[in-house]
Amino acid sequence: MDAAAVLLIVLLVVAIAACGFVIWAAFGLVKAAQSTRLLAEHMDALMVPLLGKADVTIDVINVELLRIDEIVTRVEEVTDRVSSTSRTVQDVAHAPAEIVGELADRVRSAFRRRKHARATTTSTSAAPDAENAYTPTT
Repeated sequence: MDAAAVLLIVLLVVAIAACGFVIWAAFGLVKAAQSTRLLAEHMDALMVPLLGKADVTIDVINVELLRIDEIVTRVEEVTDRVSSTSRTVQDVAHAPAEIVGELADRVRSAFRRRKHARATTTSTSAAPDAENAYTPTT
């Protein structure tokens, strides 16, 4: 056997081994594709009910959020009413004090005007008259 024949036999053995490897890889690829398809079908069968449950859960959460929003709105309304009522009560409670204060201011200003009027009339008539002059007696 010459070297060309040995080289040809070695190349044929390598080619047969390469074909065997390609066939083995193709079978592995087919098995992987089948496994992936089965996994997808299984996940689809599991996910549909889970997605349905998630949808129902989200609807329940939305209903609860609407209830909470309604409660918060009612609390805001009550708070506004209480604030308005407290302002009214405060105004009613402070009204007598304000009336007394205003009355005191008026009386004070009336006394000031009267005192001022007396001071101006006294200063204009402050020239001593002979009749009204004070004479000490010893």
